Amino acid sequence: MSLTLLGILNAQAAAGGGYPAVAGYFSRGNGATTVYKWAFPTDTVTTTTASPAGMQFGSGFSDPSVAGYFSRGQNTTTIYKWTFPADTVTTTTAAGGGLEVHAGFADPAVAGYFARSNNTSTVYKWAFPTDTRTTTTGSPAIMNANAGFENRAVAGYFSRGNGNTTVYKWTFPADTVTTTTAAPLGMSYHAGFADPAVAGYFSKGQDSPMYKWAFPSDTVSTTTSAPQPLGGLQGAFADPGVAGYIAQAGYQTNIHKWAFPADTVSASTAAPASIYGNAGFADA
Repeated sequence: MSLTLLGILNAQAAAGGGYPAVAGYFSRGNGATTVYKWAFPTDTVTTTTASPAGMQFGSGFSDPSVAGYFSRGQNTTTIYKWTFPADTVTTTTAAGGGLEVHAGFADPAVAGYFARSNNTSTVYKWAFPTDTRTTTTGSPAIMNANAGFENRAVAGYFSRGNGNTTVYKWTFPADTVTTTTAAPLGMSYHAGFADPAVAGYFSKGQDSPMYKWAFPSDTVSTTTSAPQPLGGLQGAFADPGVAGYIAQAGYQTNIHKWAFPADTVSASTAAPASIYGNAGFADA
């Protein structure tokens, strides 16, 4: 094995917390049941197990090596669970209220979180592996059309959305909430992903800017922009130590890929059909 390859593998293992990088998943959105799967590192795309009912305006998180979760969205309380590696789908514990245009993040092996959004401050928490659901610390102000990412075992971040620059931080395991460094400009209908222990990323929204929060200081910079406007209601996932992915919304098939740590952007394998109002998670 070359020293370069060994270095990449060691960096990925450190960022991923020991979880093997398997694949990233995007729901199609559009009210469809379709789910697509990008196998790492080749980004080969297949259509995997569909959801029991159509999904749109939902979100996702995962417990790597165990299962990935999509909310159905559409102002429902329904949560679907894809068990790895077979992608067997079940309906798990419902949210306490309807979820719409919202966000998620997870603390692997501990719990996953969905912001309810819908102009509320409510945050729900699913404890792994039982998916017992509680209402945890709410945001200081209402959230809507927002996004999330996590720094594993440290904290999860939700943007406020609604065109605001505000970013909130839930410190694990107590879920203590603080307001951290704001975005340079207002964000809404956007997406987030993270390279754990390094940085978290939020797209601005319908246009192309990308913002980066360096861990642990949460210093914010503007990094490489998307090649074209991303459209509203995007999905995202990351392969830790390797790259973050955003599905271009607005009925497009484009998938944009930010290679860590330089944030060089390239086009990854396109989705088989157009994506809109969708979500992502990764088994990584």
